[in-house]
Amino acid sequence: MSTIEKAPLTETGTYAVDTVHSRVGFEVKHLGISTFRGSFSGFAGTVATGQAGIEAIEGSIEVGSVDVPDNTLAGHLLSPDFFDAENHPTGSFASTSVRRDGEDRYVVAGDFTLRGVTRPIEIDVTVDGAGPGMDGTPVLSLTASGIINRNDFGISWGATVESGAAVVSEKVRLVLDVEAVKAGE
Repeated sequence: MSTIEKAPLTETGTYAVDTVHSRVGFEVKHLGISTFRGSFSGFAGTVATGQAGIEAIEGSIEVGSVDVPDNTLAGHLLSPDFFDAENHPTGSFASTSVRRDGEDRYVVAGDFTLRGVTRPIEIDVTVDGAGPGMDGTPVLSLTASGIINRNDFGISWGATVESGAAVVSEKVRLVLDVEAVKAGE
């Protein structure tokens, strides 16, 4: 088995998220025992890099693009019980500070907006690699995750089962797998 070395992040500038090769998702506990996963197919973002590595991250999602394996559930998620997509069609994140936490890891603090509510959150970001793309343009790959409490954003729908377990947990894990391409100068 061969080992692939990670290329260091050397190309500074602004990278645009490649939506074909990226995923913006979320995970919640269901019934207190399993993990339910969903994602958004409509999103955009940028990653700014400098000599010290990642300097800023911004991104947005189209709430109406929520992707889950059941149309009835998707409709419920878009309703006022959850995302209230009609009144709040987008969510966003804009970094306010970035702290290096290891060779390829960063803690990115920022303002996260969902359902018209903005709260500070932190996401853990790992640079998985950097190098030339198919056409030679620099490409950056990273993974990111963070945890929010959905109640902080006005998503307070709740139900419990007989055991007392929540149908949907209050804690939501944000999960991103990002490939970004350096924007032309």
